[in-house]
Amino acid sequence: MNRKGLSLIFLICGLAFVFVWFGIDKLVHPTIWSGFLPLWMDGFLGYPNTAWILVIGCLEILFAILILIPVRHVRQAGAAIICLHLAGIIWQVGWNDIGVRDIGLFMSSVALLCLL
Repeated sequence: MNRKGLSLIFLICGLAFVFVWFGIDKLVHPTIWSGFLPLWMDGFLGYPNTAWILVIGCLEILFAILILIPVRHVRQAGAAIICLHLAGIIWQVGWNDIGVRDIGLFMSSVALLCLL
């Protein structure tokens, strides 16, 4: 296997691990994560913050699964969705330690999208 292929595998596995980890943690500890949601989401469509955290956790696990499926177009769609998801988080969180972490993840997802 060449270096590009190996780098792609590490990038996919790294991003998938992060999204599965945070997705599962949102499912296990939704009340801890509810403080990270914007205030306007509390009661949005009649659902409390914790319900939205569960939805987001499931979606993050789905995003990880999409980039793990060895079909180029599926991986591209997953990487694009991850880029959009992280862009929304960065926009909401702003410039702080969490935002800086998410910028790194965002740039990794952009790199993945470029490599696919």
